[in-house]
Parts: sequence; C-alpha cells; structure tokens
Amino acid sequence: MAKSGFRLGAVLRARKAQEDMAKAAVVRARADATDAVQRVRARERDLDGRAVPNAATAAAYAATLTARQALAGELAAAIGLSRLADETVEERMRELTDAAVQRRTIEKLQERHDLTRKRTEAAAEEKAVDDLTTSSSYREDRQ
Repeated sequence: MAKSGFRLGAVLRARKAQEDMAKAAVVRARADATDAVQRVRARERDLDGRAVPNAATAAAYAATLTARQALAGELAAAIGLSRLADETVEERMRELTDAAVQRRTIEKLQERHDLTRKRTEAAAEEKAVDDLTTSSSYREDRQ
C-alpha cells in the first residue's frame, strides 16, 4: 500500500466535478430567483400604476377593476414563482453542501494515505540507517 499511488484519485476527480456542477446549478438558481423577484416588482409597479378612476362611466370603471384584478392575479403568480425559485436555490445549496462533503471525505482519505505513505517511507529510511549503523558497528567489533 505504501508504494502504490492513491487508488481513489479518479473518485476524487469525479467528486470535484460533481461539486463544480452543483456550484453552477446554485448560480443558475440564484439568477432565476433574482429574475423572479424582478418580475414581482414589475407586477407590483404595474398594479400600483393602475389607479381606480375617480369619475368614469360604469363600463370604464368595471374595465379598470377587471384590469387591476388581472394584474393582481399576475402578481400572485409571480410571487408563487418567486417562492418556488427561492426553494430551488435552497435545494441547490443543499446539493452543493452534500457534494462538498463528499469531496472533502475523499480528500481526507487521500491526506491519510499520503501521511501513511510518508510515515512508512520514513520508517524504512530509519530502518536502513539503523541497519547500516548496526552492520558498521558489527564490522568494527570484528576487527
């Protein structure tokens, strides 16, 4: 094990790719949420700009109220879509967190592998030095 390379390198690259994809999904979801908020604000401005006429015929008054009701319906729909977009952002953030945790888990395994390999190599070097010292001392004692 100490001489071989890290066998989960491909898994680590896959985890990094998954995390990158999750990051991109968060960016897209946030952009969609921002667009949804802008649509809500636009509908609110449209509704606020459509005042009820002070003096008008019954038909004009009814038409204005119908138009305001339609705008209010569009506003309600836009608010619903905005909430849905916010929920999507939260979901994408959870997915990003999960992907980051999975990547970090593999990175920790790699760090442990590297540390074990370094310790094994250091122990082998130390043993080699000890063997040289012992054999040198043995030769000196025999002479």
